[in-house]
Amino acid sequence: MGASKEQRAATAKRRADAIRLRLAGMDYETIAERLEYSSRQAAHKDIQRAMTAYIQEASAAVDELRNVELMRLDRLQAAAWPAAVKGDLLAIETCRRLIVERRKLLGLDRPAKVEVITLDAVDEEIRKLEAELAGGVENPAPDPFAGAES
Repeated sequence: MGASKEQRAATAKRRADAIRLRLAGMDYETIAERLEYSSRQAAHKDIQRAMTAYIQEASAAVDELRNVELMRLDRLQAAAWPAAVKGDLLAIETCRRLIVERRKLLGLDRPAKVEVITLDAVDEEIRKLEAELAGGVENPAPDPFAGAES
């Protein structure tokens, strides 16, 4: 059977106290001693669980807010759209701005991540592979070109 309501409340209070102490700059050892955790590792694990839960809740709240904002933009654009397609310049500009805001909200205009590999990095990787081969490799892969005629 699961923990009682009182046990869950006590755990939540201790976890909140542990986080408060950690935010104040206290180390895990001291937190464990003050709050009677069985070890420094237990205090660390409990604080990590709490932080993970907080991050998940915050992320869910951000997702929910983003969805609400998207629905608002959709409603505003739906209201302005008929006038925009008839050539109303103010409605056209309004729709354009709404589209820009939607793109920002969805992150569509974020710069693409680019990984740059330098020749030095390639050369270093080749040296590592050569050293690995020189050291002997168990069960080497067969050479697909062995015995092939040029």
